[in-house]
Amino acid sequence: MKRKFQIIVLALVTVLAVSCSDILNQKPSDQYTDAQLWNDEFLVENHLAQLYAMCPVMVNDALCVYSPDNSPLNINFSDYISMLGFSAQGEGPVHATTVADEAKYSGRGAQSNYTGMKLNGIQSNSNVLRWWDNAYYLNRQLNHFIENIANSTLKTAKVREAEARFIRAFNYFAMVKRYGGVPLIKKEIPINASDEEMYPKRDSEKDCYDFIISECLDIAEVLEDKPEAGRASKWAALALASRAALYAGSIAKYGTMQLDNLLGIPADQANYYYDISKKASERIMNESSHDLYRVGSDKVQLLKDVFLVKDNCEAIMVKRHSGLGGEQSNSRWSWDICCCPKPNAWNVGQYSLPYYDFVENFDFKDGTSGKIPREELEGKAWSMEEFFGNRDPRLSAWFWTNGTSWPGAVGAPVFEDNTISMYRGIKTSDGSIFFNATAPTYKPDDESEGILCYGDQMAEMLTASTTTGFGVMKYLDPNADNMIWFVQSTTDYQIFRYAEILLNHAEACYELGFPDDALDDINEIRDRAGVAKLTSITFEAIQKERMTELCFENHRYWDLRRWRKAVEVLDNKPHQGIVYILDYESYKEGNPKFWIEVDDQIDDKTTNPVFPAKNYYFPIGDGTTTANTNLLENPEY
Repeated sequence: MKRKFQIIVLALVTVLAVSCSDILNQKPSDQYTDAQLWNDEFLVENHLAQLYAMCPVMVNDALCVYSPDNSPLNINFSDYISMLGFSAQGEGPVHATTVADEAKYSGRGAQSNYTGMKLNGIQSNSNVLRWWDNAYYLNRQLNHFIENIANSTLKTAKVREAEARFIRAFNYFAMVKRYGGVPLIKKEIPINASDEEMYPKRDSEKDCYDFIISECLDIAEVLEDKPEAGRASKWAALALASRAALYAGSIAKYGTMQLDNLLGIPADQANYYYDISKKASERIMNESSHDLYRVGSDKVQLLKDVFLVKDNCEAIMVKRHSGLGGEQSNSRWSWDICCCPKPNAWNVGQYSLPYYDFVENFDFKDGTSGKIPREELEGKAWSMEEFFGNRDPRLSAWFWTNGTSWPGAVGAPVFEDNTISMYRGIKTSDGSIFFNATAPTYKPDDESEGILCYGDQMAEMLTASTTTGFGVMKYLDPNADNMIWFVQSTTDYQIFRYAEILLNHAEACYELGFPDDALDDINEIRDRAGVAKLTSITFEAIQKERMTELCFENHRYWDLRRWRKAVEVLDNKPHQGIVYILDYESYKEGNPKFWIEVDDQIDDKTTNPVFPAKNYYFPIGDGTTTANTNLLENPEY
């Protein structure tokens, strides 16, 4: 018996010794060596997904990610409110619509905004739209990925390397369109590197564009035709090449050489870049399955669905928003609650308010100008169908205003339920205007129950200078629950879509002397929209079509800069808004009409928006140039 017991004890000790050895030799489950990482498909996929998420500028040039743990990607944002205000998940994507002549920021949000930049210009050491510190932090991670995945044994390694190179190219495009030439760092710099590597000089603007374009054309031959949504495809790489080359062509043609040729591109190179843009666009047009979305006979709903229907044929590359994950998830954003009309949580929404002078750029369906002479506009009462309904359907699809249908909106007593009501004041039978915010009920006689002198949508925006009379409908999901909080939107953001490719192609063709091809491109877009085709083409017509088709998609501000038209269009130019005033007589008859008053200085009563010429290039900043004395600051900062 004793012998058997000794054998059992010895066996247990042996097992425990082996078990202890296993325990002591276990590999940490939350740490991985390079050898493990680069040959494990799951780990590589997760790392690459992080790198996509670390490029928030893909989403309407947002500057950081919403991460209250103060991650390294929030270098310039020290507090919770600023991070939410500039993040890709929070208000960040909203601000791109308010920096040019598309819309004003209502100031209703608690987060940061660009109002000061619009009224004063971008100043030295400004963090406005800054993409430098975060850009190089991301670039270092991308270089590390690219160098290591090259030695991976995974079958997908080449494609994943190409995706990382795409993100790096996009990252540099976001920089060069801001600063001109920047240091091109194409490898991971070790901590014991030489001073020359640690403190690089700026490469020229031309070299930066050449690098971006070359990378895109190269990786287009490696990337997949139809990857999982959210990933870079062959066509996304060609789309970035098309966009970047178009920018380079414009800068060559309309810009000037500065700062010892660090800034600008030689004028004789313009056609070279336009040709690259044209050919990259044509490959997408002729070889891909992408096309303009045309499903449905209702033009307005069709145009809304371009942005609401996931994975439609027009979407070349998207930032996928699935709604999965918690409040801080990268799979959500805040567009709906930021841009929607009431009802919404805390009576927010309406952050971006389109100007009336921008609305006027949308023609009537027959192609006649949407600019109504002032005496006609203010000289009579208008039904909303008469004022808004017969215009380019893109206006009704991508803007909301008085009389627009919206779930839950209180239209009574002027409109039916689920209709936006945003009049301010009542024109009485004797021609006077009744408006009283403290005693708002208008009672024309003792027996009348009376009517509020403002619509429900105006309850928190009673001053004429607060609202422009319009809101942004593009991307708004009528089924979204806007009564929860920020970071709930599930619509995908379209980084590249086919309509932009047609517009890029049209502009490049026109600049190269092929106006008939440009006219065909423009008319294809106008035909889809349901507005009369053009019979001839001009550069101004191409610019206008780009402005209307791509509104609120982060193109207008950058287009004006690359064409060098921002000083002409934006500097010291006041913008207009309108106020709807209910006509009481037509209301009594059951067919409400509205008088329209124009506010000619809607942004600020004492200061007009400005665009100093030096803002064609952003400041690098004293902190950055002091840390690296080899960096030359841009002119006049």
